[in-house]
Amino acid sequence: MTRARLVLLLVGSVLAGCGGGSGADGSACNGYVELCDRAYDEVVFPATHNSMSAASELGWFAPEQPDGIIAQLDAGVRVLLIDSWYGQPTDRRGIVATADTLRAESSAQARAEFGDRPVDAALRLRRAVGLAPHGEVAPYLCHAMCELGSTLWLDSLRDTRQWLDEHPREVVTLFVQDEVTPADTARVIEEAGLLPYVWTPPADGSWPTLGEMVDAGTRLVVLMEHHGGGARWPWLIQGFDVVQDTPFLFESPGDFTCEPNRGRRGAPLFLVNHWIDDWKHVPQNSEVVNARDVLLPRLEQCEEERGQLPNFVAVDYYDRGDLFAVVDELNGVG
Repeated sequence: MTRARLVLLLVGSVLAGCGGGSGADGSACNGYVELCDRAYDEVVFPATHNSMSAASELGWFAPEQPDGIIAQLDAGVRVLLIDSWYGQPTDRRGIVATADTLRAESSAQARAEFGDRPVDAALRLRRAVGLAPHGEVAPYLCHAMCELGSTLWLDSLRDTRQWLDEHPREVVTLFVQDEVTPADTARVIEEAGLLPYVWTPPADGSWPTLGEMVDAGTRLVVLMEHHGGGARWPWLIQGFDVVQDTPFLFESPGDFTCEPNRGRRGAPLFLVNHWIDDWKHVPQNSEVVNARDVLLPRLEQCEEERGQLPNFVAVDYYDRGDLFAVVDELNGVG
């Protein structure tokens, strides 16, 4: 255990003994009074991998979460790992085609992840082979091929804005695998009414406390995997300038490592990717790897090896296992 986390745990324990906890009086930040005075980069957040790919929503092939983004937020997830692509309506109701400019790239990604036969079978079942796209190309949330599942991003962001309206003391993060340009990302965030909520990093690179973010109303952090917003949209943060992570292609729990993957070693935020790369058995694998006796030791190992608190703990099927209890334990709350 690092010295910094030991201090946080001791402080959390003292505050809990003095009336901390969930803050029923409305003074909590992300559910706990103890978190209000902590800087964003000193907090552990529950995160979901491919948050948009949900079993409860129609049309998703091999979903990686049980339910949609708003249900995840209601349950306590605070970091959403999502993929943005350009899609286009088709002549088949409910089926969106990946835009022509990205179709080859999206097909290659889907086939690399699922294999040729499952992708071809899924497309046949959906009668999504040879679709005729029509109408306006727009940003969607898709897992590689939009033909295998999609959500209009603007609709999802509007729902997120309403949720933030209704939960004024919650800090939420979007970490976007962005095939959509910064300009179009900025546009849909603004159209959704989220611009007043987004947090813009200061020039010195410091992070505010959760309490400061709540008081200022800037409670939405937007991280982009590929392309930040530059000087025009500085709130579209170049993700791997400020985040470092672990590998994410593991075939069994015994394969988990904490080795450096993306991002620079000095980046202030640490993302631990904690799932098994097996699309056929996502719920079953999640039951195993999200259990406390697997998840907590790995996070402690990663903290020890990397010398950094795991800020984002990203899992599949967040409702299986002990994600929230483990995050509370790392934060020293609950």
